[in-house]
Amino acid sequence: MGKTTTAINLGTLVALSGRKTLILDLDLQGNATSGLGARKEDKPGLAGALLDNTPLADTCIPVYCDDLFVLPLGKRSISVEEEIRTSPLLMEKLEGILDKITAAWDFVILDCPPAFGLVSNAAIRQANYTCIPVQSEFFSMEGLTAMLKRLQELQTEQLRAPRAGILLTMFSSHEEHSWQVRREVERHFGPLLLSSVIPRDPVLSQSSTLGIPAVIHAPESRGVRAYLDVAWEILKHERQEAG
Repeated sequence: MGKTTTAINLGTLVALSGRKTLILDLDLQGNATSGLGARKEDKPGLAGALLDNTPLADTCIPVYCDDLFVLPLGKRSISVEEEIRTSPLLMEKLEGILDKITAAWDFVILDCPPAFGLVSNAAIRQANYTCIPVQSEFFSMEGLTAMLKRLQELQTEQLRAPRAGILLTMFSSHEEHSWQVRREVERHFGPLLLSSVIPRDPVLSQSSTLGIPAVIHAPESRGVRAYLDVAWEILKHERQEAG
């Protein structure tokens, strides 16, 4: 339970507040799409807009509430990275599509793959904020360090990188191991660590299996209450940054 569960539930919370929200599923596995009860094969997706000039209006899938949509990579997702590598003009076109998406939605939440690629790099460059979910396990520290290093590289490349926040997930307040991980993250990355944590809650994984956001499936669960705290904390940071 990590990045995709976080993207789905934060996106649903924002949409339920009345803001037009798009979850952009950039992972080839399409877990954010299936976790929202949709299939990545149902629409041409981002790949269709990029490679086949499909209108954006025909690429997004409405899910669960009036203001929530998901945009998968689509049927031709496997070939997207290779097509961009062989045709530099496609990267410029992709950036233009991402500009249109940003302008058309109140909130766009990205679910990026664990490994950086050309598409996810282009999307992250347009992001205002990067939430980095980290399981409360020591092996997660290596991936966290790599992610933050890549964000620093983006900042060097373009003199700007999205602000970052680290979110501890699968946290058990009754286990010393979880507290040790928290102390270690705080020691190395203190200012980036969000005060909210996501507890171990079977409801979160059950909801993913059912293809229903936990926010809708079990709104009173511990996990959902924690995601509500995270949403408020991130929005508070964003308001403070905006002045």
